[in-house]
Amino acid sequence: MAQNTQRSQSPHARKLAEWLDSRFTIPGTNIRFGLDPIISLIPGAGDWIAGMISTYFIVMGVNARLAPPVLLRMGFNILLDVVIGAIPLLGDLFDVGWKANNRNAELLEEYRQDAAATERHSRWMLWAVAIGVIGTIIALLVLIGWLIAAVFGAIF
Repeated sequence: MAQNTQRSQSPHARKLAEWLDSRFTIPGTNIRFGLDPIISLIPGAGDWIAGMISTYFIVMGVNARLAPPVLLRMGFNILLDVVIGAIPLLGDLFDVGWKANNRNAELLEEYRQDAAATERHSRWMLWAVAIGVIGTIIALLVLIGWLIAAVFGAIF
């Protein structure tokens, strides 16, 4: 039964992702964009609204019984889109390039075709992200410690 659900959602997911991420083309270029970056232009709330719409892919993943690492990877794609998308101008450019919805539609399709490989790849990507975040936190703590030591050294 879950297999049929996955098959019926894949074309729906593809179509939704296309509308959100790559439906339109900037004339004279190969740059494609969709409704997501347009919605993101709404001051203050656009990125959050677009992010909430994007969570529908996670709902499809839950209904298709995707493994937790794949669902987490989908969530990470959306989170990155929302957080970086909230940065004025840079976020709009990132929105056009990142295409979180297309990525999540691809994950749904990849999982349907080879669940074990998709889960394994998602697990590795999540570990890489976790190590990157931990490394960044450690680097920031070292930098803060160095700054505190420099300020105390200058004062005393």
